[in-house]
Amino acid sequence: MKLFPGIAFFKILLALFKSRLCGVVVMTTAALIIIPTSASALDLDFLDPDEMFNSLFDGNDQPVTLRVADPYIEMHTAPGRGYPIFNVIEEGEEVVILKRKTNWYKVMSPDGQEGWVKAEQLGRTLKPTGIPADLPEVTHGEYLTSSWRAGFTAGQFEGASSFSLTFGYRPLTWAGLELEAGKIYSRSVTSDYYSMNLLIEPIHQWDITPYLTLGASKFAFDARQKVLVQGTEEADAFSIGGGAGYYIGRNFLIRAEYRQYSISSNSDTTGLSEWKIGLNTFF
Repeated sequence: MKLFPGIAFFKILLALFKSRLCGVVVMTTAALIIIPTSASALDLDFLDPDEMFNSLFDGNDQPVTLRVADPYIEMHTAPGRGYPIFNVIEEGEEVVILKRKTNWYKVMSPDGQEGWVKAEQLGRTLKPTGIPADLPEVTHGEYLTSSWRAGFTAGQFEGASSFSLTFGYRPLTWAGLELEAGKIYSRSVTSDYYSMNLLIEPIHQWDITPYLTLGASKFAFDARQKVLVQGTEEADAFSIGGGAGYYIGRNFLIRAEYRQYSISSNSDTTGLSEWKIGLNTFF
């Protein structure tokens, strides 16, 4: 099955609105978003990337100024190699660091233009004292403060192979919402499924970050084959599970997860399980 992001996520929303369990996830997520939560209240100040950035330089809140040591550095219109280059800063000129987003830095050129520079280019610059700039790398802490992430998973669903694509948004450091579109496949079972999952990550001190999941799903079974739930081609499900993510470097995270599904069909309820492992990128 080919999954195009726009079509897949439209199907997710359509399926979940039809699900009787959708309200549980939607109401819980809404409560998390509107509850006034501050970083100080949760004692998460150590995760502030701006403080991490400033502490690695002069220890103050003033913009950092560096001198270009390479023949030139290239300024992009946005943080990504696919965005066009609109200006260059030449060797010996000064550049002001304004902010950071993973491996990109927003800078201001001597003529006042603002743009984004790749960290590997900016790393070959000098501080005003002539000492090479020691730019920080992307860290596990930045994963915890990032808002968006996407990835894929592969695993086993009741003995059948399962594959999925995921896309998530985290409004809070400890909680996020994830959309998932996937396929369950074996010689005797075929099913498409779409899910909306609430992820809760209560512990941030470890490199391995444990999390809990609560979700609502929609399954569509192939009527021509044996199905996991007898007597139906479509079924709603509620899931609960847990897993852990491990930061492997740059913008990537490995995740492993186990879920238990309660699938409703007609008047019956069937319990099924799934385990999977996947790769996520955050931005």
